[in-house]
Amino acid sequence: MPDVTMPKLSDTMEEGKILRWLKQPGDRVAIGDVLAEVETDKANMELEAFDEGVLSEVRVKEGESAPVGAVIAVLASAERGKGTSRPTAPAESRKPEPAKPTPRPAEAPSGAARGEGRPEAARESWRPTVVRRPEAVADAEEAEHVKASPRARRLAREHQIDLASLTGTGPGGRVVEKDIEAAIAARGAAPKREPAPAPEASRRGDRRLELSRVRRTTAKRMGESKREVPHFYASADIRMDEAVRLKEALAGLGGEFEGITFTHLVLKAVGVALTRVPEVNASYDGDAIVLHDTVHVGVATAVEQGLIVPVIHDCDRQPLGAIVQRARAVVERARAGRFAADDLSGGTFTISNLGMYPVSQFAAVINPPQAAILAVGAIRAVPVVDGDRVVPGRVMTVTLSCDHRIIDGVIAGRFLAELRGLLERPLALVV
Repeated sequence: MPDVTMPKLSDTMEEGKILRWLKQPGDRVAIGDVLAEVETDKANMELEAFDEGVLSEVRVKEGESAPVGAVIAVLASAERGKGTSRPTAPAESRKPEPAKPTPRPAEAPSGAARGEGRPEAARESWRPTVVRRPEAVADAEEAEHVKASPRARRLAREHQIDLASLTGTGPGGRVVEKDIEAAIAARGAAPKREPAPAPEASRRGDRRLELSRVRRTTAKRMGESKREVPHFYASADIRMDEAVRLKEALAGLGGEFEGITFTHLVLKAVGVALTRVPEVNASYDGDAIVLHDTVHVGVATAVEQGLIVPVIHDCDRQPLGAIVQRARAVVERARAGRFAADDLSGGTFTISNLGMYPVSQFAAVINPPQAAILAVGAIRAVPVVDGDRVVPGRVMTVTLSCDHRIIDGVIAGRFLAELRGLLERPLALVV
């Protein structure tokens, strides 16, 4: 019988929590049917069935968590499942079957569970669970009127709050988690018999806000990074005059360059620079250095629940136009909380860009197990020395945070030199 396992949806995911089962034991399952909604450290995702048959067993209940790879349910083949559909006879007329020991939810699937070691004729092929991003609404009754995030819907259900009665503060009027929390606080406030206090007094007092799952994961990993990884930092100023002109020219072309930003130019430049200085495209592994043969660059992105890092794959080999389109798509999915299976996995290097804010320079925390992260500041108009003249120019400061266990100052300097050369003569990024 095919196993349904907890999939790994990101590099940081260690376990998932079953929010609700959309299929119950005895239900027939077709390929593509949504079996359950799962909460990960990044978002709520829906699990699709890769096999057809009958859901014969649920091993992880709603509200329980299971590690990646654990068997959370079992499908029986359609023929074998004919007798497992929900019975119509009274429950008391059924004879209980002998109890069979089953592995706990925390146990990862063994080779036997996938059919290894059984005779070939009796072996059923094992297939991974397919994940699709959730629809914008999770409840048919609510879909007609209200747009809301999955976390907001779950919280509203738990506290019996009518979403239609709320005004969303999220993008496009979407109801988000803080809107539900405000409604809970308003409903729980006792009626006041005394005159209302002055506005200044009513605003006094600390508030305790529980961290979202994403922020808890970020806090844990960043704390571990700063404690365990010896950081050092190297900065460089990059003349961006030519890059500014190139971006404006490409934006005017439209097509695949529609919506191009400086982040896209930096992504392409970083991809090429990493191939020229591969020691930076690396990870620390005990007493060894892992030099990655792919260049997958993550972009730190702020979302409602915290900070996530969607990954743009093969930044060294993809043309600039393709990077623009791929980066825009993956970041939009990330901000909407709708991820493809590989959007958050495989990163070998990370960019953190605060250039859209008045931040001239900053240092970012390394995203383990990667060896480095690039912090990108704003492009600013400053006087620069050009030969024996002082002329107006546009400068961007970047700071490379490095794992000193495997990267030294010389390697960092070589990488920044390559990056500066590519951005100061950016036509090489297009051809």
